[in-house]
Amino acid sequence: MAYLIGVDEAGYGPNLGPLVIGGTLWQIEQPGDDLAAVDLYQRLQAAVASKPSRQHLAIADSKVIYAKRKDVSLLEEAVLATCVPTANVLPIWHGPCEVDLPDEVLGEHAPWYQGWDTPFPLHADCELIASRRAAFLEACQSAGVTLADVRSQFLTAKRFNARLATCDNKSTLLSQATMGLVICLLQSIPAKDASAVRIVCDKHGGRDYYLGLLQHFFPAAWWQPLEESKAVSRYTTELDERQVTIEFRSKGEGFLPTALASIYAKFHREVAMLAFNRYWATQVPGIAETAGYPVDAKRFAQQTIAARKQLGISDEMFWRQK
Repeated sequence: MAYLIGVDEAGYGPNLGPLVIGGTLWQIEQPGDDLAAVDLYQRLQAAVASKPSRQHLAIADSKVIYAKRKDVSLLEEAVLATCVPTANVLPIWHGPCEVDLPDEVLGEHAPWYQGWDTPFPLHADCELIASRRAAFLEACQSAGVTLADVRSQFLTAKRFNARLATCDNKSTLLSQATMGLVICLLQSIPAKDASAVRIVCDKHGGRDYYLGLLQHFFPAAWWQPLEESKAVSRYTTELDERQVTIEFRSKGEGFLPTALASIYAKFHREVAMLAFNRYWATQVPGIAETAGYPVDAKRFAQQTIAARKQLGISDEMFWRQK
């Protein structure tokens, strides 16, 4: 038995809206001698593909998936066809927003998420989702593959700014939040249930060296660098009698577990922006929606100054500092 973990983020660049990090954990019954050679696209090819089609569930880089239609329908198909309804709370802000912090009332620092009662799916077809889910589960069963867990971290502007104040830059913030999620996923693996674990994350802010980060979060482990380059930074160690390899890769979404993590993160981010824009449309009638990226975010911030002052919404709650 072996496990694969993929982690990716959505919303790293914007000044408005949340930073969301998604993570998926996959159980592989017959991994073979080389876990790095396990290709879930190949094993699940009866139901899954890296491009949208009538016959297959699309799991790929979330930016590519989202760009196909400019709405959340394809993201929804992937999320609702793969999630476990009893375990994955939707939208995410109805559950714990960060894996390493206790749950809290979001309205205290992000009032735009209160009162969101729009049922899912928002755009995708219910019958198509049911068909995709049945095909996905059948393909997983035939291949001896199980999507064992999905977790996400949802950092509001206030949480983002609080974390940023404790580290030197945004890249470090992303690395620290990502490692918190990786630890959470590792801890959900049953004791002595795996001989090996492979973890693939997208690179963080163009960094190529992660040894110090790994030693900080796993102080009892001895990490050995296998490769540190622009393309991939790879390390290995033994944790709880398991051989663990972690990779930070450019275009890590080519690895299916990371691609699906990217989709979960992007889905939560886009739904959050729907709630954000709906809230401000009621406070500033006629204001154009925003995706939260720097240039347009400045326009949006300027147009909401009076409303934010009247509502008592601080810059810390509204604007991500970097």
